Amino acid sequence: MRKSFVLLTAVIILALSFLAWRFSKSPDSAPVVDSSAETGRDGETVEVLFWNVFADDTSTGEFLARASEAFMKENPGVKITVNGQGGYDAIAERLEAAAAAGNLPTMAVIEETFLGRFHPIVAELSRYLPDAVIENYQPGLLASGYIGDGLYAVPFNRSMPVLFYNKTKFEAAGINSPPATWDEFRETAEAMSDRENGVRGAALCWDTDAWIFESVLYSWGGDILDETNKKVVFNDGGKAAETVRFFQEMEENGTLFSPYNHQEDPWITVATEVLQGRACMMLGSNGMYSLYSQWMADAGYELGIAMQPSFGDTPSVATGAGNIVVFGGAREEQKAAAGKFLEFLARDEYAGEYAALTGYLPVTKTAANSEKLRAWLSEKPEYQAVIEQMMYAHRRPFTKNWKNMYGVIVEELEACLSDKRADAAEAMESAAAACQKIMDENPD
Repeated sequence: MRKSFVLLTAVIILALSFLAWRFSKSPDSAPVVDSSAETGRDGETVEVLFWNVFADDTSTGEFLARASEAFMKENPGVKITVNGQGGYDAIAERLEAAAAAGNLPTMAVIEETFLGRFHPIVAELSRYLPDAVIENYQPGLLASGYIGDGLYAVPFNRSMPVLFYNKTKFEAAGINSPPATWDEFRETAEAMSDRENGVRGAALCWDTDAWIFESVLYSWGGDILDETNKKVVFNDGGKAAETVRFFQEMEENGTLFSPYNHQEDPWITVATEVLQGRACMMLGSNGMYSLYSQWMADAGYELGIAMQPSFGDTPSVATGAGNIVVFGGAREEQKAAAGKFLEFLARDEYAGEYAALTGYLPVTKTAANSEKLRAWLSEKPEYQAVIEQMMYAHRRPFTKNWKNMYGVIVEELEACLSDKRADAAEAMESAAAACQKIMDENPD
């Protein structure tokens, strides 16, 4: 099954490479875009199709609908149509099918690491965005959009793993601050656990794409790939096994809840334990902060948020969620209009509103100038730590093979938290070898 999947991926990459050749951008010889491109040929309306990862009736879908309407009032020669596509994997599959059929949208939201799959067919964005706009993006979030010196994606709905905790229960236990290190995390989980009444101090879900594991590994001083992006290094020196064993021991001691022996979705299971007060801490995406806060309030608790714990003095955290790309096969006036819409979304007013609305990171340095974000931060001062965490962003794996690789990793991670007999060293050694094989058989 895995060989078939790798072969299918290779076929898709070949198709993408062909399309990249077909729609070659030749940046050195391309003309400079001027304002006349915005109104299209002979004054016709420029139509920009924007595929959003979220459904149209979500907070993000509704925000983009409002923003696109405001943009079109300022730019009557452009029509922006936003379509929700139902998740990162779903949008990636649909984009691959659209690429093969030659009917890609103008622009789309893709998961941060998926640029490794789509970079052959996306446009270099510095041609369509002013330098001042690019320089205003948060450096830790913008980093994953670069390939060499070229900028191919910009941040939109971006997140980092954070520590959520039940502030009400912490205060009742006399614990005044969340743990900053993993040793403190273990000690706090022990102090908050009530084994007789089924309360555990913490809960953990590795995530479907190993994102939480990846970020924890960075905080332990490890990495996924070496600097060449060709060699798998996550278990070098037994580093991955060490991190996994840490959480196995917590589960064995009754201080960590694992969702992997339950039938329901792991994230729903973990969140339910925390929201109902049966677990007191969890790692998750800051993009869920607003929603989790409301759920916790409905359950009679106050939700706290803090930086992900670290192993040493210097934190290191994965970034994640969505970047926006523009496809190179679009007409030049469509790419110019898409660039103007990206510039519009990066205005303080909109970047700030989106962060306050959702809990996703403010993607620009000046988004805090937004009245809505300033007001929101005054009510949620703890969130400032999440913003500061961006300075500790760690580079992500850049390879078209990452999806195949994290599928292998997650399978072993789940086994280690669902079977007490599972050997973490053996599991991580096996995962590393399998991932290296995937990369060797399908080189970037």
